[in-house]
Amino acid sequence: MIRGLWFFAQLAVLVLGAVWLAEQHGPVSVEWHGWLLETSTGVLILMVLVGALVALLLWRIWRSLLGTPHAIGRFRHRRRRNRSYVALVRSLEAISSGDGAAALRHASEAEAIGEPALAHLAAARAAEMSGDVARAAEEYTRLSSRPDTALIGLRGLTSLAERQGDIDKALEHARHARKLAPKSPWAAKRLFELEQRAGLLDKAERTLADASKLGAIAPAEADRLLALLLLARAKLAVAGGRHSDALPDAERAHKLDPALTDAAALASSLLAQSGRTPAAERVLTKSWAAKADVALARAWMALAPKTDVTARLRQAERLMALDKSSDEGRLALAEAELASGRWAEARAHLSATGPSVQDGSRFCHLMAYLESASGNEAAARGWFEKSLEVTEAHAQAGPPQSALSSAA
Repeated sequence: MIRGLWFFAQLAVLVLGAVWLAEQHGPVSVEWHGWLLETSTGVLILMVLVGALVALLLWRIWRSLLGTPHAIGRFRHRRRRNRSYVALVRSLEAISSGDGAAALRHASEAEAIGEPALAHLAAARAAEMSGDVARAAEEYTRLSSRPDTALIGLRGLTSLAERQGDIDKALEHARHARKLAPKSPWAAKRLFELEQRAGLLDKAERTLADASKLGAIAPAEADRLLALLLLARAKLAVAGGRHSDALPDAERAHKLDPALTDAAALASSLLAQSGRTPAAERVLTKSWAAKADVALARAWMALAPKTDVTARLRQAERLMALDKSSDEGRLALAEAELASGRWAEARAHLSATGPSVQDGSRFCHLMAYLESASGNEAAARGWFEKSLEVTEAHAQAGPPQSALSSAA
């Protein structure tokens, strides 16, 4: 409806213009280089308009002729770009299907794309999949040299170096990424993990604080990781004979994560060595409430003199009083009772414990000792064989993962 009205409006304007030109009867004379042109005003105006239209048409044709090479170039560029996009899609499909060779071939075809970042990234992933480490490193290096894709390239180079076992090279790339993007959560977290693996504990502590501020690591997880880091540093200090340096780190690790039994055991041992036995007991009591563990039970019993059987029995009774439902507490008490010759009490506590405790082989040894002391050699032999079975089962399960390796 609107288009029809617009057409009639344009037609009306043309008619009015033609009528107006026809009504212009005044004569016009033009003399130019001996030529005399005589016509009416309307015809002259019409000739001027027609001349302007012809000139405009010729100008458009001329511009089209001049722009033909550029138009051909743009057409060819668009066609190459479309082919490159198709090759890129095929490369991504090959990566998804696990065909590294095909993915690399299509990614190479896609490098003619106007924006090669995606092509380089696809080529790097395809090269990794096909085992071409050198090509993958080359593609990631190209990405890292571009300001807009530098972080992507450095991330790929870091992972590549780490998989090759070159932690120093991975650290170099991670530090570069951290410098390039200080606000990047990935860069901060990755640098912390690599510094921790490399044993750069002081630097790792600072990087962990930055990663936590950036939100790369949750606060609770950051506290746990810091506790593991402090514990590792404390153990290194103890190994180097620097007990005074180890104690603050061990105590801080215990405060951050009371359930970290290794930290509590080390802190209590260092406190006891410095003559602060009550403080050592407070550390173990707090951790015992969080997690009753065989390592804590041993650390608790270590606070009593080894040669004083009576003192060790009292120490075990105090541990049992902290949590009367604890199997590890009953086991420690049974061991102290066996050492003091209280066979009936030890048997009662061992019977209430059972071999499902954390250290099953220790339970079996105590039962073997008890039966042997009671004169039942056959039962003692059976418990001893049982302890060997438990020890073998633990050996097949593999050694427990260290604190630092679990954190990494």
